Amino acid sequence: MYNDKLKIYQRNDESIWTDEYISKSLLENQLDESTNAASRMPSNRRDIVNWINSKIKPNSRIIDLGCGPGLYAYELGKLEHYVMGIDFNKESIEFGKRNKSIKGIVEYKYSDYIKDNIDGIYNVAMMIFCDFSALVPNEQKILLQKISTLLADDGIFIFDVFGKAEFEKQKNGRTWYVSNGNDFWSSEPYFLMKETKLFEAEFSVGTRYYLINQLNGTIKEFIMYDQYHDENSIQELVAENGFDIVEINKDIIRYKEETLLTIVKKKKHAGLSCKKRK
Repeated sequence: MYNDKLKIYQRNDESIWTDEYISKSLLENQLDESTNAASRMPSNRRDIVNWINSKIKPNSRIIDLGCGPGLYAYELGKLEHYVMGIDFNKESIEFGKRNKSIKGIVEYKYSDYIKDNIDGIYNVAMMIFCDFSALVPNEQKILLQKISTLLADDGIFIFDVFGKAEFEKQKNGRTWYVSNGNDFWSSEPYFLMKETKLFEAEFSVGTRYYLINQLNGTIKEFIMYDQYHDENSIQELVAENGFDIVEINKDIIRYKEETLLTIVKKKKHAGLSCKKRK
């Protein structure tokens, strides 16, 4: 199970988003409005929401993929759009249902948008805070195919990705530390090893964590990736999967990072080609 060498796009079954303890820590971080670490601060979110609202029709039907605790869904709902939030962090979905729902306008569903079937027809699909960058290429293709079936003929997909300028800031490395627990990773004492590996040809960064419980010796392995794009690579990716670029904006999101906020639409007759795929 535990390999010495991290391979490109290697996956495993464990995820920080579904881990019973860490998923709660992630929710706490998403709700921390003093930092952009797990979700953007209110002023940044307002800029994004206002920009999205300016690009879509009134009373749009929106599906928010990777909605977290509903920070964007709720604001778009207040602007009289119907929003369905999808996430596979149960803690975030339950928080959204309790605190960020609007009856008949903003709803939430616990679901894995890669593995699970998603129903409905929407004017807008959105994926904000570079969740699209966290998907490896085959997952990006699966998602784009799903979105094509979810969107109305004139529908659009809005998402953001890390720019390639950010890739140049990343470094290979291995670090470790010991903790007494009661922090982000565990309530019990643990030993954490972190490996960061750059795959330069693919403009991808893999990060692997080994979380070792000091009390019982159990080991959890978490592997994550970030993909980095420029305008050309986004154009190629979406074109290969039945979409055309509408707009790429580099100015809306700019907090210690280069981020490309992108709008794409289905190519004409893209839906017909999708039906032929097995």
